[in-house]
Amino acid sequence: MHTNGQDPKIQRMDIFNIRFYEKSQFHGSFRGMHYRIEKITDEKEEKKLRVTTWPGPYNFDHTDSSLKETALFAFSNEGLDAVADYLNQYHSDHFPSGRS
Repeated sequence: MHTNGQDPKIQRMDIFNIRFYEKSQFHGSFRGMHYRIEKITDEKEEKKLRVTTWPGPYNFDHTDSSLKETALFAFSNEGLDAVADYLNQYHSDHFPSGRS
């Protein structure tokens, strides 16, 4: 997370390059919001990025499924740009300001 004198937010560089997701998942958190980014293969056998968000403090495995929300994005670096935008908007919409 970088601020550059502005409100802190998740930056694109914080969520790595698309090659990372060929073999790994990414787990992160930001001011009370937890998230997981992973590669999936959809019903058309196309690779996608699945982003799952949930409120803290618990990790993915210890959080009730009803508290998790998912979104799909293109499996590309451009898709990761959209993921960063989505996470920032999701946080803004679902978490009170100042929550850490």
